[in-house]
Amino acid sequence: MKKNIFIKYLLVAGIASVALFSGCRKETAADKVGGQAADNGKTLIGFPNGMINATFFEPFTNVKTVNVFTLKKDAKSEAELNKAQTFVLTSLPDALTKYNAKNGSSYELLPQSFYTLGNANTTQATNGDLTFKFASGTFAEDFIIKLNGSKLDLSKTYGLAYKLTGTDGLGVHAASKDTLYAFFSVKNKWDGVYEITGTMTDKANATLGHINEYLSSATNTSDPKGPMQFELRTISATKCEVYDNYLFGGNYMPIRSGTGASYYGNFALIIEFDPATNKVAAVTNYYGQPASNTRSAALDPSGANAYDPGTKTIDIIYNMLQPSVITTAPYIRATWTEKWKYIGSR
Repeated sequence: MKKNIFIKYLLVAGIASVALFSGCRKETAADKVGGQAADNGKTLIGFPNGMINATFFEPFTNVKTVNVFTLKKDAKSEAELNKAQTFVLTSLPDALTKYNAKNGSSYELLPQSFYTLGNANTTQATNGDLTFKFASGTFAEDFIIKLNGSKLDLSKTYGLAYKLTGTDGLGVHAASKDTLYAFFSVKNKWDGVYEITGTMTDKANATLGHINEYLSSATNTSDPKGPMQFELRTISATKCEVYDNYLFGGNYMPIRSGTGASYYGNFALIIEFDPATNKVAAVTNYYGQPASNTRSAALDPSGANAYDPGTKTIDIIYNMLQPSVITTAPYIRATWTEKWKYIGSR
C-alpha cells in the first residue's frame, strides 16, 4: 500500500505498451468518440495517457524500442475521423530546466543522437520538433523511439518536453494544453522496492524505536500495517538513494516515536555498493555528510553489510552519528539492524 503522493504517479503516469511494427491505430467500435469530444460536438486532439510519461530501464547496451507517448484524435463523426491530418509538437528544452527548478530534479535533455524514430508516420526536425501524420481512419499515433542503451549514463536522468502547437484546426483537450514531459532513466541492479524488518535503538531517547513497532501496533489505525518498505532509487552505477514511498513520501528514515510515527529530520541514506562483491561499501547522509544538524551516516562494521543476489536481500547495520547530541566518539546516536528483502521493481 502506498500513499497518494506525486512521485507514485510519476512512476506510472504514462508508460504505454511497446509497439514494434507500427505506431498508428485504426479506430474500432470500442474507440468511438466519447467524453469531451462527444459532449461539445468538436473533434479534439490530445494525450490520453497524461502529461508526464516516465520510463525506467534495467541496464542495457543494445537498442530498445520504447513507446514514449500517444497522440490521439477524438473525432466527432466518421467523416472527421476519415480526414488525413498533420499535427506538430514543439520541443521545449527550457521547460526541463524549469521543471528541475520547481521539483528539485536534474533531468537532462535526451540527445537525438541517442535514438532513432520507430514510427514511419512521425518525423523529427533538427530542433527536436515532432510532426505526426494521421492517415484517413487513424485515430492515434505513438511517438516510438529506438533507444541505444550503450549511450546512456546511469548517473543521469533524461527528459523530453513538448507542447502541442500545430493542431490542423482541431481543438485541444483541456488536460493536454500544458507541457508534455517524457522522462527516462536506467536503474542499477540494486534498484527496486524492499520490505524492511529489524530493530532500531536511540541512545539519546528511549521512546524512539523501529518503525515496524508502530506499523504493526494497535494504535496504528490509518497507516499501512507494515512491514516498512523502502525504494532504492538509482543515482549512479553504484549508488542508490533510499526513498520512503510507503509512509511519509520523501527521503526519510521513519521511526516509532511513542505510540506514533515520526522520522529524523535531515537524515536519510545514500547506499553505495561494490559491484564486484555486492558488499555495501558505504552509507552517507542524503542531506549532507554531515547535515546542518550534525547528523551523518556510517556503516556498523559488525554487520554483514552485503547484498545477496541469490535471495535479493540486503543485510545491513548502519548508524546515525550526531556529535551535537552524543558528544563522545564515535558519536553514534541511533543504530538500525535490518534485513531488506526485494519485493519488486518500482
